[in-house]
Amino acid sequence: MKSNRTASIDQFPYYDPLLKDRMDKMSDVWIAAFSAFIETMNGYISSFGFLTPQLSTQQRDSIQSPVNGQIIYNTTTNKFQGRENNAWVNLI
Repeated sequence: MKSNRTASIDQFPYYDPLLKDRMDKMSDVWIAAFSAFIETMNGYISSFGFLTPQLSTQQRDSIQSPVNGQIIYNTTTNKFQGRENNAWVNLI
């Protein structure tokens, strides 16, 4: 997973100001996944769709404050997973 840790979130054309304010509270794993997601969206989404953050179960479980509605692709189980009722569930 490629991460551009030197870029500021202000450089991205679309972002949620609340997310920007919480960036310092996110785990390094989620920051890397979010950065990869933003990079993927730039140019890729219009031609091919979108790519969700890809994390192993261990990386997923190291997310410091997961929130309901969060979606990942779990590379350990090869399943899309989402956060629902404060637990990770398989979506498909």
